[in-house]
Amino acid sequence: MKRGACAAALAALLLGGCAEVQVPEGAGAEITWERAYVMLPVAADRLVGGRMNGVLVREELAALPPGRKLPAVLYLHGCSGLAPGNFDYMHLLADQGFAVLAPDSFARPGRPKTCDSRLHRGIPGAPFARVAAMRQEEIRFAQDRLRGLAWVDQRNVFLMGHSQGGAAVAAYPNRGFNGVIVSGSTCQYGLNAPEGTPVLSVYSESDPWRNKRSARGCGEWGTVYQRPVEFHLFPGNAHNLAGNEKARGLIRDFLRKHSIPSR
Repeated sequence: MKRGACAAALAALLLGGCAEVQVPEGAGAEITWERAYVMLPVAADRLVGGRMNGVLVREELAALPPGRKLPAVLYLHGCSGLAPGNFDYMHLLADQGFAVLAPDSFARPGRPKTCDSRLHRGIPGAPFARVAAMRQEEIRFAQDRLRGLAWVDQRNVFLMGHSQGGAAVAAYPNRGFNGVIVSGSTCQYGLNAPEGTPVLSVYSESDPWRNKRSARGCGEWGTVYQRPVEFHLFPGNAHNLAGNEKARGLIRDFLRKHSIPSR
């Protein structure tokens, strides 16, 4: 398959082929940004976390030294929302000096659930395609808002997602990120990061959420699109690899390698 061809699954979800995702105002994604969880590395030994619209985050941002800009990671949580495992990844990213902004998909009124985390499976009959399209909207809306933040180093912005969020970031087609990090996903909706955007994927061979999908799905999509993907398959059944030191090192190295040095 040529690079210009879209994955059929992604085309069905976005209803727009390979065109860039467009989000109309009032589509509902704005509340996910307003209620985003933000983790800020305000000092070398101090991280601060809270909601985007919360007093603590607003005060810490106001207290940043004039002209200070932070590299950033836009982070997409999994199908269970901002569950504890996501914060392990967020701490890892913030420890590297990145501000982490995680839109809360479940802040949307009536946002459907699609998974049963106790059974490690999707909920039969859940609106998977609808939710997948919602996650694309949320990335696009957050990317637009992130571009307007004066305290963000716009030369160094990454996109990362875990589980359902990993599938979402893998399928996202728009430019503007230094790199994309996929965790706990087989890239089941395709790998549509723009040509020239580096991708890192980490996955466990016996991930309990895998079902019958190929454990090497993200790497295989790289072959389909005829471009390299830095894919790493780990032994074991860990869905979240934030506690795996090798995976942590790969993420740290990826961020360093694809960041633009400060002037």
